[in-house]
Amino acid sequence: MEQNRTNSTGDVSSVTVQKSTNATAYTRGLLGTSQYGNFFFINLIVAFFFGLCAVVLVVRLALMGSNHLRHLLAIGSGRERQEYWAENHTSWWPWIKRHVLYAPLGKRRHNKEIQLSSAISVGTLPSRFHFTLIAFYFISNIAYCLVLDYKQSKPALLAELRGRSGALATLNLIPTVIFAFRNNPFIPLLRVSFDTFNLLHRWAARIVLVESIIHVFAWGSSKIDASGWSGFSESFHDAFMNWGTVATVLMLFITIQAWSPVRHAFYETFINIHRLAALFAFIGVYVHCDKGHLPQLPYIQLVFALWAFEWVFRSGRIVWYNFSRNASSRVIVEALPSEACRITFELVRPWSFRPGSHVHAYLPSVGLWSSHPFSVAWADDIVLRTSMSEKLPISEKDKPMDFDGTLKTRTNISLITRARAGMTRKLYLRALAAPKKTFTTFGLVEGPYAGHEPLDSYGTVLLFAGGVGITHQIGYIRHLVAGAAAGTVATRKIVLIWTVPSTEALEWIRPWMDEILKMKGRRDILQIRLFVTKPRNQNEVVSGTGTVQMFPGRCDPQAAIDKEMLDRIGSMCVTVCGPGAFADDVRSAVRRRVQFGDIDFIEEAFTY
Repeated sequence: MEQNRTNSTGDVSSVTVQKSTNATAYTRGLLGTSQYGNFFFINLIVAFFFGLCAVVLVVRLALMGSNHLRHLLAIGSGRERQEYWAENHTSWWPWIKRHVLYAPLGKRRHNKEIQLSSAISVGTLPSRFHFTLIAFYFISNIAYCLVLDYKQSKPALLAELRGRSGALATLNLIPTVIFAFRNNPFIPLLRVSFDTFNLLHRWAARIVLVESIIHVFAWGSSKIDASGWSGFSESFHDAFMNWGTVATVLMLFITIQAWSPVRHAFYETFINIHRLAALFAFIGVYVHCDKGHLPQLPYIQLVFALWAFEWVFRSGRIVWYNFSRNASSRVIVEALPSEACRITFELVRPWSFRPGSHVHAYLPSVGLWSSHPFSVAWADDIVLRTSMSEKLPISEKDKPMDFDGTLKTRTNISLITRARAGMTRKLYLRALAAPKKTFTTFGLVEGPYAGHEPLDSYGTVLLFAGGVGITHQIGYIRHLVAGAAAGTVATRKIVLIWTVPSTEALEWIRPWMDEILKMKGRRDILQIRLFVTKPRNQNEVVSGTGTVQMFPGRCDPQAAIDKEMLDRIGSMCVTVCGPGAFADDVRSAVRRRVQFGDIDFIEEAFTY
């Protein structure tokens, strides 16, 4: 009897050890992971991305084709010949623009920052369309993680969850990185703004973090069940687990660090730490996959390849436009009223300027290696002076030419910056203290970026600018006025509405505006309305009766749009660049009228 009890106890102990051994086998490697399921959902995600790109591309090509046809048929035409293009010819497309494409998440707020206090902002809200995309992608990823075989044992179930979440997290690193690229190939292909991709980048990164945490908890729960806390602790004695932990901790750190109040309060510090932490997180994922011989290793290898290629491409562009064998770019910084600076880059080569484009500016003497995005306000091509061109040319042979017969030129580009914090504040203070409030330094420019929204096919163009947002609009004005005089654009009416805090801000663009006001045919096409929100006295704001008018107070976007809708020529485009609240007002005003005529809306925003 005693012997039987002993054998029985021994059998139970043997079974327990066997179960423990089986459970331990599920805590590492591919045992229990459903590779078929993993690759099925991976392919589903890839198909979703390419399907979405295909749909956007088809819609974009259809719109480009329609705009090009309108441009060809309306070019050089007056009001009568553009009447057809002034009206909507479907009811569904204006509905989509009003309720989907142009719609904020709620009733009105989109780019107006959500303030917890006067010093703390938690960011902005996505549009209704962007929210739908993000919500669908987020929910579908969580659903893919939970499509498991719940009839199997707990260790096997946790192993399947661990494998699924880890595979999807590694895959999602690819779009996370691509969306962050300034040279993202999908931006010019789909003509979707970097601001949109930056939003998608942040949410793709959050999905990676959630799936990484699920991955860690699934492994941890299985390991503790199999080996207890002692076995859990001993797991961190090899590189496989250590680097996986490093990657997860750094992803959590990056997510916290990228929270809007932290990101905006210390942006220059944030971006440098952000990139460094991301690099080591990717290294952690690479070592984790490599040591574990995991099938997701090619995904992280692709991430490194894409990142390296983008950096090489960016560096090549910077070197090409800013260095030659005998020279480098020179930067002239001039302090302006209302705490602004005019920055002029004298590039060493010709540079292709597109209205609405922006650049990233590097000023090492002020901001070290950091760069900042600025809209390009003005660009001029300068004919290079050579020993032959120092005298007046008496024949074609005397002109400085390249080997292909073109004139040798370089480009000057000008930006306007407001003194906020960090680099822009340092720049302004240095210029203010310099002789004649101007200094010269070395700098680099990277770009151009964006500028993918030509306005040549619109009969009426209404440009809203708030403060320094005028830099985005002035290039369009110059291009359209010149095009109207040359008969190359359909535009017959341009209205600029610029809101500034004081009349001193008019000095920011005075040289360029003087040039525009002297352009051929300007009086026939261009109207300018200036709104001064904080005039020093009433006599400072004098409203003219000609094509340039000035008003005290704030602009009412709804009234302005309604006025132009009644007197529009052909199709109408409304663009805005300015503070978030102002842009939201313009967006709301356009949405109220989009069903009453053919009107498009374009917003330029830098929601970093």
